[in-house]
Amino acid sequence: MSSQPAPESGRLPLPARVLTSQVVAVLPDEPVASMMAPVEVMLQEGIQVFSLPAGDVERLTTLHTIFGARGSFGVHGVIDPDGIDALIATGIEFALPVGPTPQVLAALRAAGVPAVPDALTPTEVRAVWAAGADAVQVVPADIGSATYGPALVELAPGVPCLPRGGVGSYALRKWISSGAPAACLDEILVGDACTDSALPALRERCRSVLAVIADERA
Repeated sequence: MSSQPAPESGRLPLPARVLTSQVVAVLPDEPVASMMAPVEVMLQEGIQVFSLPAGDVERLTTLHTIFGARGSFGVHGVIDPDGIDALIATGIEFALPVGPTPQVLAALRAAGVPAVPDALTPTEVRAVWAAGADAVQVVPADIGSATYGPALVELAPGVPCLPRGGVGSYALRKWISSGAPAACLDEILVGDACTDSALPALRERCRSVLAVIADERA
């Protein structure tokens, strides 16, 4: 794995906020009203990058309009080729597509939006990277042990891998120390903040995650 300081010719770099914060908050599929307070709290605590489910352009547009000056927004999940232009028009800065079609990848590349397709095994990671991905999301990252990140350094050398799915504090530390450009954190970070408005607990999780990142940078 690599922290991707200088992408190869033809590959797009990840957004600066992704590389500097090393955390992507993966938001659940909930109404936009339930996301307002959690996104504000995360921004206050230093979480600056958010990924939303790709299926709701209006929700993405609303959040980007309100918070776009302070944070970066992307999408995750299955992306409908027929809806890719509308997604790009919202101002997304990255995509975490699942099983993307060549049409989706070509549209993202043409728009200058880095694509981070999904893979799991070392063979899949190498294949996705060889196909021209800008980085690779390893999902579900919790299917292996917390040391899977360090193992990929040897098994997929030079590939910038972003873990996604069930990445706890110890696994986060191992991925970051192994050179992962960032980690995509779902329930581990966001928890039930969008459904139960448990904002004090969300603040604590933000601080805990950022403390791990800071410790690994020290």
